[in-house]
Amino acid sequence: MLPSRVLVVGLVFVCVVGGVGHVGRPPVASASAASTTTTAPAAQSATAVDSCTAITKSGRYVLARDVHNGKTAISTGCIKIRADDVVLDGRGHMLDGFGVSDTSGVHVAGASNVTVRNLQTKDWNRGVYVQNAAAVTVRDVVTYNNAIGIDVTDSDATLVNNTVRDGLRGLVLDDAWDDDLRRNRIHHNEVIDIYAPIALVNVFGVQLTVGPPLDLDGDGRYEDVTGNGKTGVWDAVSLPIVAVAETVGVADIPAQQRSALDFDGDGNFDHGDVLAYAGLTPSR
Repeated sequence: MLPSRVLVVGLVFVCVVGGVGHVGRPPVASASAASTTTTAPAAQSATAVDSCTAITKSGRYVLARDVHNGKTAISTGCIKIRADDVVLDGRGHMLDGFGVSDTSGVHVAGASNVTVRNLQTKDWNRGVYVQNAAAVTVRDVVTYNNAIGIDVTDSDATLVNNTVRDGLRGLVLDDAWDDDLRRNRIHHNEVIDIYAPIALVNVFGVQLTVGPPLDLDGDGRYEDVTGNGKTGVWDAVSLPIVAVAETVGVADIPAQQRSALDFDGDGNFDHGDVLAYAGLTPSR
């Protein structure tokens, strides 16, 4: 908690804008060769993947080697996951692309209960792209030198212990309240590290993006309200905005995150939490 929070609460002029802006895409380049298709066997043993492929059946898959200069068509991925109940374990290997517009290292689309873990991606438009999917976990992935490191669109995802660095945009979330971020390292991206605003806020001429909040110290409370990787006075300024956005229906905050913003411990996320965060009332 910050002792200075009390100085800023109540001094806010708020302009809440619903929705999230879309990231512009670079011009389309020529498509590369078509990829192969891999399907899992009936047994539970893992299926080895050693090139760009489409995963169309449930099962466990492992990346057997690095894939350099991976070739894939526009608007798709080197490894395309199109089935439910899939685990893709990269075993630390690299998916290396050509930097072609609108291609991805891993593209999860229209699937649920998918885990992508322990791999590296570079030189793609998107290192990992989760689209129209549910219950997707991306864990222990390293992305760098991509236009977007990890992009989550129209999906709910859990991102754990990933490193997203040295790209243009690190992490892009179109609905941050559906996603769970834990222990990720997102840094040194040229345009922005995390693009996931639920609101644009003008405070005395300073424009802020708000959300998703983060729990930096692991205490179960999201003190980093702005989601910029640190706590400060702007978090105290932003919390009332999040509370108002939830009240008027702009932010549909899941129960777990409402609980993490319940700073006064009364079981609700409301104006009392704004006061408790600022130190005006004791937390329970």
